[in-house]
Amino acid sequence: MKKASWMDMGRKYILFMIAVICFAGICMGCGKVDDGQEESTGIQIKSGDVESAENMTQIGVYLDVDKNSSEITDVKYKISGDIGIVSFRYSGVKVELRGSCKYEMYDLAGVENTSNGDMITGNIQGYSATYYTLTPGRIAFWSDGTINYSLYIYVTASDEVLNEVLSHIVFENRYTDRADVQQQIETDSRAFAEKIVKVFNDEDLETIKDMVLYPQETSGGQSIANENELLNVDKKALFTDILMKALNDENALDNLRKTNDGSEYVIGTNYKNVHFRLNDDGQFVITKINN
Repeated sequence: MKKASWMDMGRKYILFMIAVICFAGICMGCGKVDDGQEESTGIQIKSGDVESAENMTQIGVYLDVDKNSSEITDVKYKISGDIGIVSFRYSGVKVELRGSCKYEMYDLAGVENTSNGDMITGNIQGYSATYYTLTPGRIAFWSDGTINYSLYIYVTASDEVLNEVLSHIVFENRYTDRADVQQQIETDSRAFAEKIVKVFNDEDLETIKDMVLYPQETSGGQSIANENELLNVDKKALFTDILMKALNDENALDNLRKTNDGSEYVIGTNYKNVHFRLNDDGQFVITKINN
């Protein structure tokens, strides 16, 4: 048998190492999410510079500034993962307004906490806020309970200047505009519709009383002011045969739909049905029983 030369062995070793390095490089990239790559939900999120504040609603935020102000220039919009960013200059000084449903405080602002711990409290368009002095810079944090916000001025501005800048910003909660949230709402709305069908079939007033928005005026003429009145309602008058037929139709759940204005869901026929909606607290409630 011919023995492999040192040169042949060297070539094989080099080729082996190249293969290892290439494989390692591929694996190192496996955990990275490039801008615009689909997340685990399969929803495409565009990251990078965007044209306007409206483009940020895909991540649940709407951020803008008063571009009619002569003090504000160089307005730019950007999405970085789940953070919306508006950068601009106020009287020549760089400022960043940020918003996110997933990040808060300095993680959101993207700056180091160099404050001495002294905090000033304030109010930004009805929301409690905290202000800090950094080295350098001034920063403000506030939240509406779902979306967290930050505003960072790149110089150590006075309270007067900080408040002046804050008076020129616009922010809105667009959390329910997120595609992943929309998907979850659709899933939850169907589950609530299924629950309606079950509890109405069971005539389970104990459960229904916690699902209804009061006062309730049914199309059948029942006036239900509160839970006690619901518990004492005439079941035969509430759970009419024609309503139950509509709810138990084999296509009822597949025909679950929204009203024309999109504010409520409807299960049943066009005439005999149950309306419900998603409240601001994230809970579904029955708003109308057309029995």
